[in-house]
Amino acid sequence: MNPSIDPSQRPAADEYFEYYNTYIKLVPDGQCMTLLDSQIDFLRQYFSNVSDEAASITHPPYTWTIKQVVGHLIDTERIFAERLHHFAFGDLQPLPGMDQNVYIQNCDFQGAKLADLVDEMILCRRANILMIKRIGANAWSNRGVASDHLVSARALLWMLVGHVIHHMTIVQKRLS
Repeated sequence: MNPSIDPSQRPAADEYFEYYNTYIKLVPDGQCMTLLDSQIDFLRQYFSNVSDEAASITHPPYTWTIKQVVGHLIDTERIFAERLHHFAFGDLQPLPGMDQNVYIQNCDFQGAKLADLVDEMILCRRANILMIKRIGANAWSNRGVASDHLVSARALLWMLVGHVIHHMTIVQKRLS
């Protein structure tokens, strides 16, 4: 049986591939669970002030529009959460990586409304919160292989939150 782990405590460096520290380091100590929920209101409020036109513009040096960034948040939310779902509930089969550019290339962002994309992201997050509430205390230490690297369920939770922080910091700079 796995030892009980507090998901609100920062994951140890051996729980994830070092690249993902890009996201994990952005989550303040003790704030992961709070931010998991509060990011919903933050995203809704922030994007309520962004027009579809503004969200359809590429801002050099960036190569994606704001709509594409929100689409990337959705795609990554789904993939990180699916990894979390597999590993936390004991399905430790290796899972593939993702090519973020393939996802962006195969989605119609011109025809999508920003508000609909934000709603989709929020619905994904709400579903993930409900799933996370069902994870038993001992399951947070479960580890599986995703993208050819070992990762714990707890690290995936922190990656969900940190990934949004990472991209929203960039979006805020672009639109300021």
